[in-house]
Amino acid sequence: MRQIRGGFTLVELMVSIGIIAILIGLALPALTGARREAGDTVVLANLRQSAVAFEQYAQRHNDSLPWAPAGHAFSITPDRPPTTELHGGYWDLSVYWTSLMHEVAPWPEWFGLWCVPDPRRQTEAPWDLEVAFGPGFTEGVSSFQYARSLYARPGMWARTNTGASTGDFFRPVRVYEVRYASSKAMLFDREKCLRVRCDDNGMRVKRAVYFVDGHAAEHTLEEANAPVEGLDPSLAGLGPLPIHDTAGGAYGRDYAN
Repeated sequence: MRQIRGGFTLVELMVSIGIIAILIGLALPALTGARREAGDTVVLANLRQSAVAFEQYAQRHNDSLPWAPAGHAFSITPDRPPTTELHGGYWDLSVYWTSLMHEVAPWPEWFGLWCVPDPRRQTEAPWDLEVAFGPGFTEGVSSFQYARSLYARPGMWARTNTGASTGDFFRPVRVYEVRYASSKAMLFDREKCLRVRCDDNGMRVKRAVYFVDGHAAEHTLEEANAPVEGLDPSLAGLGPLPIHDTAGGAYGRDYAN
């Protein structure tokens, strides 16, 4: 009696492999998209939690938003000996704002919320990064950038020839002075283009934005209201930038309702 052996022919095997490859090719974009959406959800959640520190700061500082005078030394390691300080310029507070939070939000417990999860970032000490990990990842800096229009007087972005000096505008902004809290950005994800490919300098990529009224949403920088031109010389080379340099400063709107 003739014995029939089971199995695949070479052609059948190649067809099966081809089908599996097609299925994998169809599934990968969906999986990548799901992973990206999950990551975006984490960013929005971290932003909302980060805002708690801002509320606590305001309660301790006469309702003012985070602010430091010119020449302030930013502590870029946890506020316990030994500490590392950086003497930056006035506008560097946009990236070193976490330095002001040691008292209300100790770094070992809080800094992880101020960082977007990334395999290049340490988990035990997320503030301790080397430049070699990639452009944009620096020591003592969170993933979120603080809008500079919230730590200088509104007149900085509406100056006329009044004879006022730049230093006259280096004053804190109080929460109640923000006229359009629901459309005034406080923090936004500055690292989005380190995680995904961005064209057009990242203007068209959606990124998490936290607003003064307490809500967070995804917006592009391109959607933001145009920044004011003719900035003060102290901002030369830094602007005009969306969110940072909206006309009217704290009195203006970053996004139209």
